[in-house]
Amino acid sequence: MNTQAQRFCIPATHPTAALHFPNLPIVPGALLLDEIAARIAGSVPLRLRMVKFIAPIRHGEALELSWQAEGSLNSFALRRPGETAPVLTGALELLA
Repeated sequence: MNTQAQRFCIPATHPTAALHFPNLPIVPGALLLDEIAARIAGSVPLRLRMVKFIAPIRHGEALELSWQAEGSLNSFALRRPGETAPVLTGALELLA
């Protein structure tokens, strides 16, 4: 089993901050999943197997993505640095 981790942030200046939702900017789930997929799979085709959104994530928050690869299946968790409880969990399968 191969475990990896990366930190990232969706900036407060990202265009979705003004749209989703005004006065209470929450990062759209699709944007988070796109970022996670790019970090884990790069440009390799993939299939999301499961995703669970546990807590809202605001623009500008630091995030830590960790994942474990077992063959083509990658389970992942997204946390705020220093916290043990994830804000998002899931699994994706690499297709190539």
